[in-house]
Amino acid sequence: MASPKIIPYDEAIHAASQPKVWAGGARIVWRSTSARRFPAPYSFRAALEVNGKTAEGWFVDLYFKRSRIPGARDTLSMVLIANSTRIIAIDDNGPSAHVNSVGAGLPFFQQQIDHPHLHIPVPDGSEGYAEPLASSTDQALWRLFLAKANISGAPPFELPEQGQMGFSL
Repeated sequence: MASPKIIPYDEAIHAASQPKVWAGGARIVWRSTSARRFPAPYSFRAALEVNGKTAEGWFVDLYFKRSRIPGARDTLSMVLIANSTRIIAIDDNGPSAHVNSVGAGLPFFQQQIDHPHLHIPVPDGSEGYAEPLASSTDQALWRLFLAKANISGAPPFELPEQGQMGFSL
């Protein structure tokens, strides 16, 4: 797997703070990314406008996969991509082995962070530092993500339709 693209911290902070307007439609329309896997993973990508124009390489990526284990949390990822780089993200699903190897001097440096967590750029790494979040609803995580990514005009968060999900266990 290719390493993620990394941009300088000041560019990452500028991308995060830059006001962005949702250009991905009035609702989230998930698409199945694999008909062979069960449960099927779903994704959605929305363009973003910056300064009134659709910004090339700037978008929101969403990923969802229902858990196969009854009672276990589903996998959900909300990501702001700018200049082809993961800038801000909220990840949620079961126990995590994410260890912050960047972020020296910050409260969660060199700590293992559980889900859900918020990825933010830090001076020594524009990718890889995560802060723990309290367990919450998908809608609350969506509102937090939009605020942290400075995105306006996005629709309410909806998971894929039950009919798209296949059979439940």
